[in-house]
Parts: sequence; C-alpha cells; structure tokens
Amino acid sequence: MYRIKKLFHPEMFQGKYKKKHYFEGWYYKIIDSKSEHAFAIIPGLSIGEWDTHAFIQVLDTDNKVSYFRFDICDFEYNEDQFEIMIGDNYFSKTRIRLNLKGQDISLQGDLYFHNIMEFPKSILRPGVMGPFLYLPFMECYHDIVNIQHDVVGHLKISGKPVEFSGGIGYIEKNWGRSMPNSWIWVQSNHFQPDDVSLSLNVGKASCCGEGFIGFISLFRYKDRIFLFSTYSGARISRMYYNKNQLRVTIKDCRFRLDISVTHAEGGTIKAAINGQMTRDIIESINAVVKVRLSDRSGNVYYQGIGTNTGLEIVE
Repeated sequence: MYRIKKLFHPEMFQGKYKKKHYFEGWYYKIIDSKSEHAFAIIPGLSIGEWDTHAFIQVLDTDNKVSYFRFDICDFEYNEDQFEIMIGDNYFSKTRIRLNLKGQDISLQGDLYFHNIMEFPKSILRPGVMGPFLYLPFMECYHDIVNIQHDVVGHLKISGKPVEFSGGIGYIEKNWGRSMPNSWIWVQSNHFQPDDVSLSLNVGKASCCGEGFIGFISLFRYKDRIFLFSTYSGARISRMYYNKNQLRVTIKDCRFRLDISVTHAEGGTIKAAINGQMTRDIIESINAVVKVRLSDRSGNVYYQGIGTNTGLEIVE
C-alpha cells in the first residue's frame, strides 16, 4: 500500500527503498505578518556514496545559512501521510515544530498552518509535474505541497520571541538522484493587497540519459489557478537574463504570463549531486517580481508586484 499511496501523494516521503544516490528535501517558506522575519527551512535526507545523513537547512532574512546535520537514524516518517521527524523537529503540511541550536542561530517553537490552499490533483495529474511524476527514471522530481497557507504561532529566534501569527507560508519539495544541471526557481505569495501566488520552475531535466528543458509555472489569483507547463502544451516564448534582471514570457493557447524578477542578495545553501549535498547554490528570499497575466488578445487579467520572492538561478 505504501508504494501506491506515495505515488498519488508525492508530498509523502518517497525514499523508503532507496539505498544510495538519493536525496529528498521539503522547502518551507515562512514570513511574518510585517515581513520583518523571513525564513526558508529545508528538512531532508541525503544518501550518498560515502556520506548518508539527515539535515535541516535554515536561510534567514539576512541571507545567513545554517546547516544542521543529523544521523540518518534521527530521520523518521509516516507511511500513511506526510509527516517526518528529524531529531526533535517535526514537519507536516499543517505544522512544524523546531528545536534547533547552532552557533549562529537557534530556533525553538511551534507554527500551525491554516486555510491551506493545495494543488488540485487528479489521476492524470497527481502533482504539479503531472504525468511526469509517473516516469520512474527522472533525475529529479518536484511538487508543490501547499500553494499558500496562513501561519499561527511564534518562534524563539536565538532566545527572542517572534510572533508569526498572521503571516503567510508555502511548502514544496524535491527528490531524486540529483538536482538538475541548471535551473531557475521563482516563488512569491506577497502581492499586497492582492491574494496572489506565483511559482516558476525551469530546469534542464534528465530522464533515461536524455536531457530536455522542462518548466512549470503556477499563477493563482484568489481561487483560480492558471498552470503553464511542458506537459500542458505551453511554451516559453522569451527568456532574458543578466546579472540584475530575469525576464520570462510563457504562452499557451489562451493566456500569456510575463514575469520579471529583480535580483537580491542571497545565501549559500546546499543542493544534491548523486544524493550527496555537495553543491553550493545561491538563494534569495528578498527578490522582487513583477507579473502580468493577459490573454492572447492583450486583455490584462492581473498585473502586480510581489515581494519576499524566493529566487534561484543556477547555471
């Protein structure tokens, strides 16, 4: 039953039978109501040729990164639903509990997630990757767990209580053998005062030794979700990148999505190569994104600016 259940619930732990060259990580983005405290918290495990361990990475508003390393025996999971524990730290789609003590930062406390907006699933689309999730030899898989949720609770940050109630959060995950050779990732839920979410993933994917460029972009405006992806027939008609600006235009048969991201400084986090967390990449959670959704006739459905934007550009 575990093999069947995990296929239709990609948010669950997928790696029960993996013995080597495997990684799995969940990405929690947590921002308080005043946007003064922003964290990316990344729990996961790494099964490499010569190094196997569990981990929790923390990226804060000041772009400081802490890597908490745990014995693999400290990693526990639920076979029936998405719940994992790493030491005294708990993660699910509705809650996290943190008890992390490091040289540069300590985090303790419980945060609860309400008003969760999930990605709509079906048999043909068990997750955001659609039918690609059924392919057994992909180098890397990706899914969005919570498109957006409200946060209730507080954390002690290096001993100082910080209230996160009224804040907004997001959860996604990646798993497989290695992260792609190159990729672009953009994500924001902060389009004040509008109720909008945006995510973009473009990567040089690999399956059965063959490489191809795949992409997924999700744009949510209130209760409506617009999905642009390789498997839905959409295409990237323009992509421009320099040191300060990223511009992407995506079109399908009905709509056009224009995305423009202004760079911000970032911190160095770890990514997987052959299961080992040995690759350094730069991630920001302070970038700014402009987005416009229009139809093919030029009628604009939405136009706005998102802050507290997550950004990775890996060449």
